[in-house]
Amino acid sequence: MNQNPQNWPQQAQQPGYGPPPPGFQQPPPGTQPPGTQPPGFQQPPPPGAQPPGAQPPGFHQPPGYGPPRKKRTGLVIGIVIGVVVLVVGGVVGSMYLNYIDEPGGGPGTEPIAQCVLSDDVKSQAHVSSFRLIQAPTDAKKGMKQTHCAWEQTKGKDGRNPRRLSFLVYDFTTFSDKSDRNLDQAHDNYTSFMSYGTGDQAKTLDLGDESMVFIPASPTDLTEVNLLVRKGTVVWNIRYQGRDKGFFTDSGFPVADAEAVAVKVAGELTSK
Repeated sequence: MNQNPQNWPQQAQQPGYGPPPPGFQQPPPGTQPPGTQPPGFQQPPPPGAQPPGAQPPGFHQPPGYGPPRKKRTGLVIGIVIGVVVLVVGGVVGSMYLNYIDEPGGGPGTEPIAQCVLSDDVKSQAHVSSFRLIQAPTDAKKGMKQTHCAWEQTKGKDGRNPRRLSFLVYDFTTFSDKSDRNLDQAHDNYTSFMSYGTGDQAKTLDLGDESMVFIPASPTDLTEVNLLVRKGTVVWNIRYQGRDKGFFTDSGFPVADAEAVAVKVAGELTSK
């Protein structure tokens, strides 16, 4: 029997396809074939399963999220406060140690004859450690210069720094002529007068001529200079120091410094 009564052009059979099986019926438009789900439909989870995004019972949020951030902020603030306290405590502690620390070193050496002072003067000046800065020359002629320094012995002279020093200019053997030697000593004395510019100068009744120089404006360091001549010898005496404070240092009374310098000059010129 002719399968193509209308004599339509024959098309090649597509691979993998064949004629629909007997009894197959095309579903009407808009309906789903049996066993299929409409678009957007999701299969409900089986019994006991958790919906997507839900957490099982007993599940805990991992640390580092949510409310723990407040605890972390408090911890950071506590650390910062602790660091500040440590820094401030360190500064205050350092200031306190410096405040109670006593300056000075060892007992020093034995003074030479030109530098000897009585224990009474050294106690008043709060110095006991001798140091020879410059010894006099051994030459038979010429001016002989000596530089003496009395400083503090740690643990003995207190915590307020003090220092006493003096230069000795001896023109006794400057030349063979005593008058010339005396003139040289006087010229040496007057040459130091120019260094008193701006200071309060006061004449004293010590030796042949003497004067004390006190700074016109007070500072945190008290310093008094005393110049005295007796015969062919000139002494240039300096006494200085300060009183330590917890936050800042200050000068000590000028009258106390002047009293020490005058007492030293009296002993030196009496030899």
